Amino acid sequence: MSGHRSNKYSLHPSLSGRRQFLLRLSRACAALPLVCADIRSARADYATASTAEPGSLRIALLVCCGSYPDGRNIQPARKNGRDLETALRRQGFEVEVENDLDLPRFTIAINRFRQRMAALPSDGRSIGLIYFCGHGMQVEGHNYLLPSGVSTEDPKAKELSVNLQDQVLAAFPQRYPGLGVAVIDACRDNAEPDNKAGSFNYSTAPPGCIVAFSASAGQVSLSPSDPTKNSFYTGELVKVLNEVDNEVPIADLFELTRLRVEKTMTTHPAAIVRKLAQRPHMTAGQTGIFRLGKTRSATATRTAEDEAYAKQTAALGPGEVKKLAEEFLQTYPNSRYDAQVRVALSGAEDALRALSSRFVRLSASAFQPTGGDELFKEDMRKALRGDKDAAARIAEMYSRGRNGVNINPQRGEQWQRYSALLGNAIACYELYWSLAEKGDPDAEFFGPEAIRLGYNPPKGLCGSRKSEKC
Repeated sequence: MSGHRSNKYSLHPSLSGRRQFLLRLSRACAALPLVCADIRSARADYATASTAEPGSLRIALLVCCGSYPDGRNIQPARKNGRDLETALRRQGFEVEVENDLDLPRFTIAINRFRQRMAALPSDGRSIGLIYFCGHGMQVEGHNYLLPSGVSTEDPKAKELSVNLQDQVLAAFPQRYPGLGVAVIDACRDNAEPDNKAGSFNYSTAPPGCIVAFSASAGQVSLSPSDPTKNSFYTGELVKVLNEVDNEVPIADLFELTRLRVEKTMTTHPAAIVRKLAQRPHMTAGQTGIFRLGKTRSATATRTAEDEAYAKQTAALGPGEVKKLAEEFLQTYPNSRYDAQVRVALSGAEDALRALSSRFVRLSASAFQPTGGDELFKEDMRKALRGDKDAAARIAEMYSRGRNGVNINPQRGEQWQRYSALLGNAIACYELYWSLAEKGDPDAEFFGPEAIRLGYNPPKGLCGSRKSEKC
């Protein structure tokens, strides 16, 4: 946190400091990265029910750290915790709130959560959620959460912090037939010795998990300097949890939160807020659809509204999704499906922008496959609505001949390009290497794009490329 830019708002730097990344890219060898190996290796044998019903335990751990050295306190931290606790309890969660934890107590809280997660029934219905409000940093490509009292200026900051991937996300059982959610509403600093401003690294979600960040790479995180107000991200998340129909898929809750944060900040009366409007980021290793409440019975009487919504969900092309979503919102302005349809519309618009790029060559027929298992078809439905992670999984299916589709490397590459243009930074990085190896001039686009999207290869990955300077 760099201090206060104004009397009302705290400004926290997360500007990209990856100016040496292209140089490192040029020096690394061309092996495919292993960052997503856990998701990919699990894809073929990891499965959940397509619809998760409630009734089993839901647990949440909220860690709110607002006290930091050097005037870097985060004033909304405790209010964030109180309001989110109330919203989650309304949705049936058992909630534990911890404020201003030091490292030993932070570690104990995570281990206690891990034990509770392990005790949940393996029935595909349980939900575990970890929320963190505080400061974070990136070191050697890995993301860290700072307990209270820890400064990024401390030479031992890494050792005094919690590793997001290895400790927090590891608390969710891998291939667990349920859902794990990590929500990171953090102001970000960077502890790299040659780079004082940076961001959380782009990371993937483990199988069965959703990871939601309050801002994308290369952005600043803005927080009110008022303990009676929420941070922009958590404030909108609380509103969404309190307002939406419980049939809304959980992944859509975070997409809707993103849309609301962007709208709130871009239309804010304060010029500094409009200028620094954040774009929240979500990555999902989730399969199937999870909801907070029960879906309507298949035998329930369907209205014209239900039929119109079903027609939109069955659409097999981004253009068709956009058209039907716009028609639905105009015809049913107060629909209980409003959240889902708005998310679908936004995703379809993102998909159309990606498909319009000269770097993507997917035809309309690519969205209407004749083969594939149910997981493939569900990912296809997500991908045509702008889901970058689903598109990356489809690329992997075609490249390796998984999930009921025949191996087709050419189509796999096009789906990878589509995923990259939707904002998947690792897809960009992989494309850079694979295209550069083939001498494809498109590599010159995807290398810088990976940088823009915030991906910095971890040091261990660079070692796999036999480069000490990566």
